[in-house]
Parts: sequence; structure tokens; C-alpha cells
Amino acid sequence: MKNFLLRAARRKKGWSQQQLADFAQLSLSTIERAERGEPIRVDSIERLCRCLQKTPEQLGLLRNDTDRIQTLQFPGEVTTTSFSAGALSGTAGNPASLCYDDLLSIYAQGIAACQDLYFSGCPYQVEAILPLYRNQTALLARQPGPLQKSAARLASQAYQLTCELATDREDFGTAQQAGQQAFSYAQLAGDTNLQVNALISLANLGWHLSSAQPGFIRKHSKRALQAYKHAVSLLGNNVTPLLKGRTYAGIAEVYAMRGQFQESMRAMGLAYEHFPMKPENDPAYPYLRASRYALYVFGDAQSRLLLGQPKEADKALIAMQKETNDPEIEPITRLDMLYYQAHVQIQQGELEQSTAILTEAAELAKDLGSRLYFNKLITIYNKLYIKWPREKPVVALEEVFQPW
Repeated sequence: MKNFLLRAARRKKGWSQQQLADFAQLSLSTIERAERGEPIRVDSIERLCRCLQKTPEQLGLLRNDTDRIQTLQFPGEVTTTSFSAGALSGTAGNPASLCYDDLLSIYAQGIAACQDLYFSGCPYQVEAILPLYRNQTALLARQPGPLQKSAARLASQAYQLTCELATDREDFGTAQQAGQQAFSYAQLAGDTNLQVNALISLANLGWHLSSAQPGFIRKHSKRALQAYKHAVSLLGNNVTPLLKGRTYAGIAEVYAMRGQFQESMRAMGLAYEHFPMKPENDPAYPYLRASRYALYVFGDAQSRLLLGQPKEADKALIAMQKETNDPEIEPITRLDMLYYQAHVQIQQGELEQSTAILTEAAELAKDLGSRLYFNKLITIYNKLYIKWPREKPVVALEEVFQPW
């Protein structure tokens, strides 16, 4: 079946197939195959999406038709599984020869690669690739069988990453749906750790909504608090220390946002108690990606700032920098750190340091395409402008914060 969506997107640009091939740095034969509706490699899909500035769905590169395979042999039965061959186009060999567990292995590697790309500052590539793996694992998870739970675990991780991406783009409706899907697939998998992971993302969404829509701060912070309380109710012996520590760190900052001092301090203490010294060794780390940074910044510094304790917040940030170098190797984490550092410097009345940090943070937010952080930085800039309206460094920031 021909891919009319891709052809229409190309023609809208006024490009020939050869021109699209040149701009996307692909071969003409790849473009021809894609427009005929034939599967192409995952990296080719990524290049087309980037070149045409559309998602795989918008370009018709996620196929709805299915190929039937009967390669899963179990004692006493043959299991027939439906899947889209499109997601296998980047693999060597004949896709029809792959069994169910081979598919899951491929998808697990793909989702892990997307997580690595996201934290290394490549969100656009993730947006192009992730839907392929998310849709395929969700499709497999909906089909009964001995490996259904394994597929559901992967689908949960893919939807959780989708939630993070959508939150960063301020597409809050998509983020909410993705977070709920992540939780549902975690339930289907019977995996309490992934359920807690999904609830942390949903709570994080409520937190960011509170910042983005300050007029509804009580409403959104209540949703965040409810999600964290649900997560706390699941923190049994089978939940990893990292998930426990991250949950308590998160609920500490939500309590602080709501002005509940004692509850925030109590949760902060529990976060320090449970957070492992080496988070990277925790089984949940590959998909949660919470280092000690989360403990010092979310559970401590942010809570202190909200409670009007900038000096204590600064101490937490200094302790974090002594213990982890995540902000140096993960651009999204560095952006988050700069955001909090700007808050601290403004509360302490440091004009020059505040403006220097805001400038770096705004440029990084643009590079990462993070409208969420850019708009949060604008809020800080407005506070700075109110405090020092005529100072040259503040006036110079006006150009940095032009709409984009």
C-alpha cells in the first residue's frame, strides 16, 4: 500500500524524491521504498522525520498492516503473533524468522537506546524513534501469551519516556495519557517497581503544571501529591531503594510547595534514609535514571527554596556537585541544575551570578527544545526584572528571552 502521507509531505515542500533523498542524506531507493509503503530502516525514518519536521505517524511510517508469524513453539501448542514489520526494518536478516523473544530483545535494546539519547541531550532523535518501539511493545503486550508480561514491562518504560518528552514540550495532555498508559502496562506486567516509576512521572507532571499554571497551583500540586501518596502505598519490600528514595524526595518538594513544613522535612529525612549511595547499581536505575542529584536537588534544595531557606538550598547544591557529575554529562540535568541555581542566587541577591546563570540556561533550553524550562526561566527573569529593572545585565537578558 502506497504511503500517500510521506509523498504529500514531500510535495508540500516542493521537492522531488531525489531532493528529499539529498536533504535527508538517504539514497533515492530508500525514498522510493518508503513511498511505496515498504519498510525502511529505523535510522532512515529518523532522518526523514527530522528533515520534514514531522513524527513517524504523520509521515505514515508506522504501518498498520500486520504480518503473521508462527515461529513461537511452546510445548503442545503453536502461538501465532501479529506485529508490524516496520519496526524490524533496521535489523539484519529476515524479520519473519524472528521469534517473540527475539522481538522483545530488539525492542528492549531500542528503548534503552532512546533513554540514553534522551539523557545525552538528543530529544529530537528520541521523538522520531520511540513511537516505533512504543507501539510495537504495546501491541505485543495486548496479546495473551507467556511473554505478555515482558512486553508490558517494555511498553510501560516506553510510555514513561513519552510522558517525560511530552512534559518537556509542555504537551501536558499527551504527557498525562502517556503516564497513565505507563501505569496501566506496569499493572498488566504485575511489576510494582514500574508502577511506582509511572506514578513518579505523573506526579512530576503535576509538579510542572503547578509551575506552568501558578493560578491553579493548589489543584495541580494536589494531583502531584495524590500520585506520590499512591506510590508510597506501593513501597513494599519488593520495591527498590532507589524508587523509594526518589518517591520521598519528590513528595518532600510537593509538601514544600503546599507550605506543609513538617511533612516536607519528614519526607526529606526518609529520602536520605532510603536513597542508595550508588544509585547506578539499583535495578530500577536503567529506566528511572535518578542519581544522587535527585536527592540533593529535588528532595532538599527545591524544598528549601520553597520554604524560604536559600542558604540551606545552596548547601544542598554544593553537596550535590561534590558527589555527582551528572550535570556535566547530561544536558537535561545541567539545565535543571541551572534553573535551581538561578533561584538560589536571586533569593540571595546576587545580580551578576543570576544573570550569567539565566543566560546559559536559556541557551541550553533552546538547544534542547525544552519549552518547559524556557518558560520556567522566563518566570525567574520576570522576578529578576522586578527586583533590578534598570540594571544593565538585566536589560541585556531581554534579548535572550525573546520568543522562539
